[in-house]
Parts: sequence; C-alpha cells; structure tokens
Amino acid sequence: MTNRNGGDYQEVIETLRRTQLIFDDDEGDRGSRHSNNNTDEMVNNQNSIGNGATVPPGINQCQIPIVPRLSPPPAMSPSASASSGTVQQGKTFARVQGSSPGITISHSPVQVMQSVAPHIPIVGPGADDSSAEILSVFECPVCLEYMLPPYMQCPSGHLVCSNCRPKLQCCPTCRGPTPSVRNLGLEKIANTVRFPCKFSNSGCPLNFHHIDKIEHEELCEYRPYSCPCPGASCKWQGALSDVMDHLKKVHKSITTLQGEDIVFLATDINLPGAVDWVMMQSCFDYNFMLVLEKQEKYDPAQSTQMFYAVVQLIGSKKEADNFVYRLELSANRRRMSWEATPRSIHEGVAFAIQQSDCLAFDTTQAQLFAENGNLGINVTISRLDSQQRRHANEMDSSEIEYD
Repeated sequence: MTNRNGGDYQEVIETLRRTQLIFDDDEGDRGSRHSNNNTDEMVNNQNSIGNGATVPPGINQCQIPIVPRLSPPPAMSPSASASSGTVQQGKTFARVQGSSPGITISHSPVQVMQSVAPHIPIVGPGADDSSAEILSVFECPVCLEYMLPPYMQCPSGHLVCSNCRPKLQCCPTCRGPTPSVRNLGLEKIANTVRFPCKFSNSGCPLNFHHIDKIEHEELCEYRPYSCPCPGASCKWQGALSDVMDHLKKVHKSITTLQGEDIVFLATDINLPGAVDWVMMQSCFDYNFMLVLEKQEKYDPAQSTQMFYAVVQLIGSKKEADNFVYRLELSANRRRMSWEATPRSIHEGVAFAIQQSDCLAFDTTQAQLFAENGNLGINVTISRLDSQQRRHANEMDSSEIEYD
C-alpha cells in the first residue's frame, strides 16, 4: 500500500514495529533493551498519530504502537544535585513524530540525566553490615590487622599484609607461592576506605585514610603504655590510667615529691658503672618522672662517664606540649641549666639521652656541683598558656645556659 505521494505505508509500519526505546533498569544495566509494551495505548479513533499524522484507510490501527514523546527532565537545582551526587550523561532516545503527509522518524536526541549516588566512605566500628563486609577484605589472615597499600596477592588472589609477608614461605591461605603480585585495583578501593585505629578495641573511636592511619597510631592515646622506669627489665604494658598504680605497687622505691619546684637529690654519684636515679614529681594534677642516668662512654683515647638528666610526663605528647621543665645545677657561684618540653611516656627518655637532647655533663662538671658525692638538681615545672605555647612553637624547644 502506498500513500498519495507514492510512499510505502507498509514499510513505515514495519519500521515502527521494530522501533524500541531503551531504558535503564534499577540495576543500571546499560546493555539491556526494553521494548515499550504499552499495547493499551493504541491509535485513537481519529486515525492520527503524534502531531496529526493520518493513517490511510485499510490499515489495521492496532498494528501501530504509539511511542510516547519523551521530554527532558527538569533542570536539577544546585541543592538537589549536591544531595543526589554527581550527574552523568544518560541514554539518547529516538523520538517518533508525525508529519504530513506520511510518518517520519525523527532522531533528534532527548538527553536523560542519570543521578549517581554520592560516594560514602567506608568506616570501621559502627559501620553497617555492607561496609563492615567490604572492610573485612582488608584483614590480614595472619595477624588479623587491616592491611595497608601496597597489596600483594598470590596467583589465587589471596592477600597478606606487608609486615607478615617477609616471614612467610608460602601463601597462608592456599599454601601456594608467597603473595608477590601487586593488586592495583584493591589499592584504588583502599583510597575510598576509612580504616579504624588499631587501638579501637581499647577505646579509640577514630577512623582514618590509610595515609594518616600509621601516623595517628604512633601517638594514639589509647595505645598500650610501657613501664617508664629506665634501666629496669619490667615488661609491663597497660592503659595510661594504670601507670601510676603499677609504679606504686611494683616500683615502691621511687619517691614522689609534691609541688612545682623541688630538689632532686642524687646520692653516691661516684658509684662505678651505669647507675639510674629516679624520682616522681606531682603538680598541676599530673605526674612527672625525673631521671638522672650515668653511662660509660668509651672512645679510643679514654673512657668517660656522662650524666644525663631529663623529665618525662606520664601522659601523651599532646599533654606534654602544655608544660616546660627547667633543670638547674648551682654551687660555688656556678650555674648550669636546661629548659625544654617534657618527653611524653610514649617517647620515653632513651632517645633523648642517645641524642643528648637533655641536660648532659661529664663527671668533671658533676664534681663542680656535687657535695660529699651527692648532687642536687633544682627542678621546676611550669604550665604554658596559649600565647606561650605559640611562642614555644616558634622558638627552639630547648636551651642550655652556662654561667
């Protein structure tokens, strides 16, 4: 059958039958094609389609499906766009239009925008089940800690953390070759994950990007504290709140003095070998440990005995930054002093002594201030206000004076 201009209506009808619209389903399957099965919407009794396209007599009107017009969705407001995430370009739909005379298919695109859910970082404790399940992928099967990039896997895809891998002879999961193939895809996923602090079981509620996780854990207030006594073989570890109880019960010989200004008296400094003197000072509702350590220093020319005096706070580094201590030796119109920020119990005194970041003097200098083999050190603890803390950050954290 042909129209008055010689067009073939049957060909147009077959074309319309083959015309289908593409919609994205709820799963976002972009490869699926769904036909428009709106068979209830047929040609109206006026034998018209779209914008007045007339169907010639003799054509079965039920064979021509009506393809609904698709209008672009309303513009998204900035607030709506922000709440629903990023917006990506969607499918291009064909539009069926009526024309006179005959029927034509217009391919002018109608853009449909798809809204993509915003990225929600994965968290640790307190996360929903799906987030916790994804986070469990990063658990090392050996130490059960969360693995951090880079990720190495065995040929079967099993992972192990970088700390445990050098200690293994084979994959701990399948007994295959030691994981040595880098998993770049998992590293990209790790950039979207917020890992809980390794001390979360001790009460730390924080979660971090893997780059910041290690730095935090080195200073985390919830990490186990070691016994602060120098030179002792005590292997005790526990919470910060339990440190003083441990010292009182196990290290009963340590004396505690009250006040901001005290005299730390070290007796019998002429004793041979390595010797430690320890005392506690309590002020500002904090406890400070005063340590005087004598060490033998050997060099090819001669051996020398050195004394090192330092103060550490039984607390975190953040708390220690609020204080300054001053050590002073004075006698016979001579004076030697040292002023610095206390070491925290996490930092300990060993590194400060190793680097001589403390009051350091040899036996010859010690004899200048000692009396009958006893050495008295004046100790002053001061609390810094906010302005003094800013000034201390701008200046060197320690200074030494000689008179």
